[in-house]
Amino acid sequence: MTSDTPSSWPPFLSHIKETCLYVQDTARTRAFYEGELGLRCIAEELGKYVFLQVGPDMLLCFVPEFALQNPTLPIHGGTAVQHIAFEAPSSEAYQAWKNHLQAKGIPIEHEAVWRLGRRSFYFRDPDGHSIEITEPGIWPEP
Repeated sequence: MTSDTPSSWPPFLSHIKETCLYVQDTARTRAFYEGELGLRCIAEELGKYVFLQVGPDMLLCFVPEFALQNPTLPIHGGTAVQHIAFEAPSSEAYQAWKNHLQAKGIPIEHEAVWRLGRRSFYFRDPDGHSIEITEPGIWPEP
């Protein structure tokens, strides 16, 4: 082992800090995630991106044409249906989210039961992305 090699490799990663979706309309995306899901908008440049806070993490929503031509960052982009999942803090909150979205006329397209009987449900955002809300405990804790 050399002096510049850590004794424990690879170093620990604590969580995914940013998740990215590619969207067509930043105003529509902001209205949905801020208005329907209660996320806080941190930054928006119409027609380019909208950044939303999810607890300590960020959901970055880029218009693909902007992300593919942005000169300040490595290019990235996507055009297919994407998937992200949010975790509710309790089983009661999970059910409240289900009720809230149904009351808003947002259809629940699937509900699954996972290990230990933990549930999740799926719905679509305005760009057709698959959005999931889970009960706590779907995945093991670190």
